[in-house]
Amino acid sequence: MSLSSKVLSGTIWASFDKFGTVLLQFSVNLVLARLLTPSDYGCIGMLAIFLVVSQVLVDGGFGSALIQKKEPTQADYSTIFFWNLFFACFLYGTLFLLSPWIASYFKMPLLSDVLKVLGIILIINSLGIIQNNRLRKQLAFKKISLVNISSFFIASLVGIYLAYRGWGVWSLVAMQLTNALVNANMLWLVTRWHPSCIFSFGTLRELFKFGGYLLASNILQEICKNLQGLIIGRKFSSTEMGLYSQAKKLDDVACLTLPNVIMQVMFPLFSQLQNDLKQMKNTLDMSIQIISFVTFPLIAILILVAHPMICFLYGNKWEGAIPYFQILCVGGLFACLQNVNYYAVAALGKSKPLFRWSFYKWGMLFVLLLSGMHWGIHGILWGMVISSLNIYVVNALLVSKCCHYPFVEQLKRLFPIFCLSFLVAVFVQLFNRWIFLPFGVNIVIYITIYMMIAWRMRIEAWKNCSVLFKILRKIND
Repeated sequence: MSLSSKVLSGTIWASFDKFGTVLLQFSVNLVLARLLTPSDYGCIGMLAIFLVVSQVLVDGGFGSALIQKKEPTQADYSTIFFWNLFFACFLYGTLFLLSPWIASYFKMPLLSDVLKVLGIILIINSLGIIQNNRLRKQLAFKKISLVNISSFFIASLVGIYLAYRGWGVWSLVAMQLTNALVNANMLWLVTRWHPSCIFSFGTLRELFKFGGYLLASNILQEICKNLQGLIIGRKFSSTEMGLYSQAKKLDDVACLTLPNVIMQVMFPLFSQLQNDLKQMKNTLDMSIQIISFVTFPLIAILILVAHPMICFLYGNKWEGAIPYFQILCVGGLFACLQNVNYYAVAALGKSKPLFRWSFYKWGMLFVLLLSGMHWGIHGILWGMVISSLNIYVVNALLVSKCCHYPFVEQLKRLFPIFCLSFLVAVFVQLFNRWIFLPFGVNIVIYITIYMMIAWRMRIEAWKNCSVLFKILRKIND
């Protein structure tokens, strides 16, 4: 299979994986949100920073280094497998010992037991990291998608059953553990790869030259991305934390689903194109146009219909999440484009500048969050929005320097899509004041007008989406 065919196939299956998983998660979340309380979600949200950062440490940046390396050996894979397993056990032991102090920080004794059980996920996940990376290296996204969707489906049945039986927060814990366990087992069955009894410190040092900087950058990124949860969980109630967590979860679905799908495929592709900067620039340009063309209007319409949509989907007890969600959506305009720029630079092996600039990006977020605390949760969230803009600008400037894709040129691609998205939203809002319509009808009207204008104006992103759609139809035929 040619590289272009692999990329198209990978895009289809990565899309199926991400959109299928997101649709399943969204559906399950609708059920669980009516069975559980915001406080239950708040408990899990408070622990997110510890688990996410620990998971990044377990991977150690070596997963991306193995994908970026042209021809990794069995010794490379085996070495990283045993390192991941060892470090996961070490981190779990650390979290186990620290759990009473973490619970004391949030003034919730229950969190100690929850963290001790939930932390086992680190060990389980470490067993499947190499298998997952091997499949990504091969662009075998069909297998990855089937594993991810199947494992989450089984886990969701467990979570819903336990929530219905009144297990509260423990139903969420059990669901995550089941998902990790089934996923790891299925990856072993699908890849049929087993580690050899090999451990090379030379391999560890070699991969750390690339992965080490990426690791440090990713740790800073995850700490700062979850820092607001640490602040909200400490200063406000678990209910407020739960409302924020639900708003953030819904925002991530809207703003990050498509970019994450594209980046699953594009990072291995960028790595293969690292010696052809012209082709890499063209591929990056098309990715940015497609992401913005789909995500910008989605964000605009969700801000518009947030109130009736959240009350209809989750119930009135989640009404407090509406303003949080709308603010987060504004930040999503910039967040959706951060990673595509970031990983384009990473694929060139430029992990050192990414690491250096991460201090500025995440230091700025820290300052903005602390400043925003004076205005409560809303101030914290607006600080996140400003930080999201700042991170996008830094990543885009790095792309401008490393990939010869000028920042101004990128803005020219985005400006007409941004204007169209929000002008149509304003029109629909004004029309809705004249004739009140259900939020579902407003969404249909918005999409129809947006697509018609994009087609009539011959926006380049529309052409790229049309070309991609025709190619996918030919593949299906």
